[in-house]
Amino acid sequence: MKHWQIGLIVLTIIAGVLFWKREPLVFAWYSGKIEKSTLAERIDLIDDAIEIRLPDNQAAPYPVVLQFHGCAGIRPEFQHQWADIANNNGYAAVIVDSNSPRGYSREESLEIVCAGKDLLGFERAGDVYAALEYIKNDSRLDTDNIILAGWSHGAWTVMDFLTMDPEKAPPGITDRSVSSPTIDGAILFYPYCGFGTLTRFRPLSQSPKMLGFIAEKDEMVDAQACIEYFQKQKKRDPALEFITYKDAHHVFDDPFLEPDYIHWYNEEYFADAKTRYVNFLNDIVSAQ
Repeated sequence: MKHWQIGLIVLTIIAGVLFWKREPLVFAWYSGKIEKSTLAERIDLIDDAIEIRLPDNQAAPYPVVLQFHGCAGIRPEFQHQWADIANNNGYAAVIVDSNSPRGYSREESLEIVCAGKDLLGFERAGDVYAALEYIKNDSRLDTDNIILAGWSHGAWTVMDFLTMDPEKAPPGITDRSVSSPTIDGAILFYPYCGFGTLTRFRPLSQSPKMLGFIAEKDEMVDAQACIEYFQKQKKRDPALEFITYKDAHHVFDDPFLEPDYIHWYNEEYFADAKTRYVNFLNDIVSAQ
């Protein structure tokens, strides 16, 4: 075999390896570029943007649902809708706004975060880490019973967080010695599962009970990529439940949409998702 042929084979192998490893390489490169802070600084960043809503039908401490919004930022009416559902079933709802503390308006969020220019899921996972630390000292909250709930970008964030070592801080946070509480459940509404998500090349480091909702006619994310991910994950964890709504659009559970998008809301699918959501909450508590 001639030298040039050997060289071509070697280059082909290298190119193949680089292609196969392209996402981990991009992740490693991006991790080095994001702004670094201590855990205390991250908590200070989101402190004023955390809203805690408590049940009024039972005594504290309450099990917790931590809620993470989509890429366009917090929409209080929508997040309160799900917080009320949690409250009515005995859970505290802790709503974390990631965009406002970073100075992003809704328009800027659409242009920057939704376009993947900043605050990718694995970077925002630091907000999950910080919120978990934030609630540790609140005596009203039962931090032995925690569910993470995310919508779209928030679901991507939760999924990325669950691939990370719970004994180490996510990228962007310099502390390395603070352990996260055990996560008992994760609820994922129409997550992003495409390029740049850690779940494409990393297994989950934690295995909480999981519930996923996929909108088959999703205009914002690739529903098929999520279906394939959940199908693979279900082989590892038969307890995983995911539901695909055949005619659903992105944010099918949002009755507060603007007039141009209100046709995305589907009352039937929302009612079904609500029932499954409530059953999931009750199953987590009853399993303790």
